[in-house]
Amino acid sequence: MKHFFLYINISLLCLFSSVVQATEPATSLSPMEVAENIVNRSASKARVGYMHFIMRNESGSERKRSALLVHSQEPAKTKIGIYFTKPAGLQNTSFLSHDNSNSQDQNWLYLPATDRVRKLPASSRGDYFMGTDLSYGDIKDNFKFALEDWDFSLGEQQIENGKSFYFLQGTPKNEGIKQELGYASFTSKIDPDTWFPVNIKYTDVYHAPLKEITISKLEMIAETWIATHFSVFNSQLSHQTEIVLSDMQYLPNLPSNLLSADELAYGAPLMLLDEGE
Repeated sequence: MKHFFLYINISLLCLFSSVVQATEPATSLSPMEVAENIVNRSASKARVGYMHFIMRNESGSERKRSALLVHSQEPAKTKIGIYFTKPAGLQNTSFLSHDNSNSQDQNWLYLPATDRVRKLPASSRGDYFMGTDLSYGDIKDNFKFALEDWDFSLGEQQIENGKSFYFLQGTPKNEGIKQELGYASFTSKIDPDTWFPVNIKYTDVYHAPLKEITISKLEMIAETWIATHFSVFNSQLSHQTEIVLSDMQYLPNLPSNLLSADELAYGAPLMLLDEGE
């Protein structure tokens, strides 16, 4: 009888070990390796589509906005242009970001009321973008965590439905970066199949919970994963912004001078506007 129970225990142990081996990731990565995989996600040369914002306050009231989104990826520079088309009061308001790998990033904002293009200071990264719950930095980072801004660590991996997720954590490298970003830390659940966050939780500069970004839908466009539906909930303001991207297209021959500060005051490029929007 003793040998029988010993056999059962050994069998159960072997079964448990095989389940653990099947669900654990094949390799264990360092925090920096996880962060680098996120930053190095493939990016299409250029894409264009529409960005729709639905903003809800605590009482449930909604405001809606739409903009043309233009994204260009070059070897040493990423350019993002956002040109508001609706409502009429925001039409032609435009934002441009140049994320340079070899020099300082640059951002500009054009407001039709002032009829001038204003270069935004680095300290504006933590400011809210056009009344949404996204910051200018969130827009520019595109669900990546700049290696020069953060010190990384890993939380305990979690297994859901047989799949393991990394939990990447970050704290700003210094006080100046913390103040610019408006964040003291983040925790993000990372899908290793796409190296895209499933969600991101941020604390404010005082380490109090601030907001959570939840990605609901990813789409593959020109071999690049794009978040086409996500939401941002600001727990301190009880305010939410839902973002939906539509009609995304790959445009490999996008004119190189299109996303420039000199062109920003002219509003959305007419050659890219879809009358069906």
